[in-house]
Amino acid sequence: MSQPTSAADLSPAETQLGRALAFIHRALPRLEEPARAAEVQAALQNAIAALETARTALTGGRPGLPLGTQSVATAVAPEIAAIIAAAIAVVVERPHRLVAVQPVTLPVVPHLNIWAFEGRTQLFMSHKVR
Repeated sequence: MSQPTSAADLSPAETQLGRALAFIHRALPRLEEPARAAEVQAALQNAIAALETARTALTGGRPGLPLGTQSVATAVAPEIAAIIAAAIAVVVERPHRLVAVQPVTLPVVPHLNIWAFEGRTQLFMSHKVR
């Protein structure tokens, strides 16, 4: 496969992908600045629009699922699912697929004293294993 020699040699999909990457590149340094949240949101919305345009160019206008909705069953907010997916990507460090996200309800145990539990844990940890 030959490499494009100039910007004029890029396909419309490649051009839109480049635009999306540029928008994301601009937003990344501003993620830690709460005062620029609106600016980051606008840049990410522009990146999403560019990705949608690239996908349309690649698929020839055939309809598909919107970006980010590839059959992830979730009972939590999409933002939480995105954070969980990002955490998995950092920990796993290989290709993965988020299949479902479900909130976990912890059983209510009114008689559990966490300090007593910690004391027992410390006591058992101090014993030698034979």
